[in-house]
Amino acid sequence: MSVQSSSIQLIPLSKLVVSPRNVRRKDRKADIDALAASIASRGLLQNLCVVPSSEGTFEVDAGGRRLAALKKLARDKVIARDFLVPCNVVGLEEGREVSLMENIHRHEMDAIDEVDAFAALVAEGKSADEVAHRFGVTRRHVDQRLALSGLAPKIKAAWKKGDVTLDVARAFCLVEDHGQQEAVYRSMGKPITHAGSVRARLMDGRVRTSDRLAVFVGLEAYEAAGGKLVRDLFDADAVFIDNPALLTKLAEDKLGESRAAWLQDAWGWVEVHLGEGRGTGLSSIRFHPEWRDPTLEEQAELDRISGEIEKLDAELDASSIDDDPRWSIRDDLEATYELVRQAGRYWSREVKQLAGVVLSVDRDGSISASEGLVRDEDENRAKAFLKQRRAGDDRAESADSSEDVAPTRVSVLPKAVNRDLTLARTRAVRLALSGDPDIALAVCVATMALRAVHHSEMIGVSINAQLRQVDDFPALQDAWAEMEGRLPADEIELLDWALGLSRERLLAVLAVLVAVSVDLAHEDTSPADLRKQVIADRLAQHLDIDMRAFWTAGIDFWVRLPKSTLLASVSDAPGMAERSSRAREDALKAHAKLRKDELAAKVATLFEGSGHLPEILVTPVAAGSLALTEQGLSMIEQPAVAAE
Repeated sequence: MSVQSSSIQLIPLSKLVVSPRNVRRKDRKADIDALAASIASRGLLQNLCVVPSSEGTFEVDAGGRRLAALKKLARDKVIARDFLVPCNVVGLEEGREVSLMENIHRHEMDAIDEVDAFAALVAEGKSADEVAHRFGVTRRHVDQRLALSGLAPKIKAAWKKGDVTLDVARAFCLVEDHGQQEAVYRSMGKPITHAGSVRARLMDGRVRTSDRLAVFVGLEAYEAAGGKLVRDLFDADAVFIDNPALLTKLAEDKLGESRAAWLQDAWGWVEVHLGEGRGTGLSSIRFHPEWRDPTLEEQAELDRISGEIEKLDAELDASSIDDDPRWSIRDDLEATYELVRQAGRYWSREVKQLAGVVLSVDRDGSISASEGLVRDEDENRAKAFLKQRRAGDDRAESADSSEDVAPTRVSVLPKAVNRDLTLARTRAVRLALSGDPDIALAVCVATMALRAVHHSEMIGVSINAQLRQVDDFPALQDAWAEMEGRLPADEIELLDWALGLSRERLLAVLAVLVAVSVDLAHEDTSPADLRKQVIADRLAQHLDIDMRAFWTAGIDFWVRLPKSTLLASVSDAPGMAERSSRAREDALKAHAKLRKDELAAKVATLFEGSGHLPEILVTPVAAGSLALTEQGLSMIEQPAVAAE
């Protein structure tokens, strides 16, 4: 289009309309506020291209966004509705061509150019607020661009060259110290494309505000104590504690306040640990809460609920409808029953005097209380106390105080769940055994001696050797496949092969053979199952197996449990122990109103990240330890009045 084919006219804004021929279909309304602010500040820098229509108006073929910005200014009464707009008036075909050319050759200003432009304006004396108003952007947007302009020259050059991405350049803005920026830049391979790695190196030694101690202390308390936060201008969620030492002190002080409350509750001792765990110097003995007999009112309520459940069970058996809504009613009744039963849970004064509590900060920032722990120096007193109580109970079985007291059952979970849990433990034991020739040798000798001397078999261990099929971890599968591929089929050749191996290699092969002969999965319903559990406990002790490395209590576990078991788990959830009795009761009542699937999801959330293990998966602290279980306590004569 030649200049001669168009004419410049000042046309009232009210006579300008959007052309149906404008080729731009996307983003017509994008950033209209910013464009309007720019026009109000600097005027219209580019004329509109219009085509006269038969109705006396002018159709804007090029400049639709500018027209929208002008009309916004008119609506906001910044300019008049008949504001005279400079326009290039062209013919119909020329208008379509201009629209096409303007949008094809359009090129937005990139971030680097914008950074330089904003920095130049500030250098001329403009404030950040003035720049934001002039370009119609937020103050935060201007601050972000100015932060990028303040990067170390070497990093800015690398950004413009392409050796760092825009996200990485933003990450470097976390600190203002050019020396620190360049030190991190030099330490990383080029090009740098991972912003998270840059933040991690710049913030080395600092912690995020999502850290458990930060959540426990609270940001308001930290800042009130003079602590500073490092905020990422480009990521609202990336906020860091600048003074971890102050945070630790505040956490210790707050945990100390909680310690005083527990001591007032008559516990023998209370220790605090900012880390997770039980602490050190503790005996393997641990007391558990006791249960008093229900009151007359409580027993009446329990009987009423039991009667309703029995009646409902009969009706459900008769209907045989899987999705019968009355199943939900039954779950609620079970939950209510558990609420009433939990009222009888308490700690006796005698136990409190012998035992103590370890307070720590859990992963979610709540206080975790491990109650009923016994110190090493108090172990003999605790054993004597337990022996005296057992001797005074005619219903208790006679047992030497140095031996483990075997419960009737290890777990109260459904049989199918126990089977899967112990199968998970079997996989862990097999994997650990395959890498520990010394313990594998001990298992082998014990099993062979049992067969040769006592003509019996060690339950759960088949060292003839017989392969027990288990879906093992890949590491053990690979070790078995590698060994199987090397073994000659002929017995003479196999013997020669074994005789030619070194002692170390023989032990390594033995470890794999022993490992694949182990199958300790059970349902926890028979005496044989209990014997398997004891064998698994012993092996887990000596193999130092922590099942938290092999199994996690996810939603797929919780949904398989009865509602009464789920509700009982709520009372043992992290953070519940330090609540008052009234607060715990209110929480249990609130959870009891949930449907079973909702309750399972809630319990899964409460225990998420806590490392919770069902009793059947817990590795005993030491062989031969004395453990006081809830089942054992139920056999002990209870005081007439609860301690709390």
